[in-house]
Amino acid sequence: MMKQLIRLGLMLVAVLAMVSCTPSTPGAALKNYMSALSDKDYEKFIDGCNISEADKAKEIREGLIAMIQEKGSKTIEKKGGLKEIEIVSEEMAEDGNSAIVTYKQHYGDGSVKEDTQKMIKVDGKWLMDIGK
Repeated sequence: MMKQLIRLGLMLVAVLAMVSCTPSTPGAALKNYMSALSDKDYEKFIDGCNISEADKAKEIREGLIAMIQEKGSKTIEKKGGLKEIEIVSEEMAEDGNSAIVTYKQHYGDGSVKEDTQKMIKVDGKWLMDIGK
């Protein structure tokens, strides 16, 4: 009986740990993906994009990663690195499955760029809607 309670407790802790690692708001998810881009974790950034199943072929995915790596890193490096990502606002759709996130990117050279990103909830996970 005691062993079963301990197992149940450990399973509960593991589930809570996994859930707490998943960003629960569109802004938190976007910040997570943008931080991955800044940290040169291009695969994590691409994982945050809502890409159709047909587009997930290995060659296409690798091409996207290479393109983001080349263009994204050059832009960020030119501005002295990405210092901070600030979420300004989140406008949630009535159905709760999409949102528009307004954010600011603060760069190492002191410049700030404000932009918006449409986010979409797919299988309970917030992803960047990169358009069709």
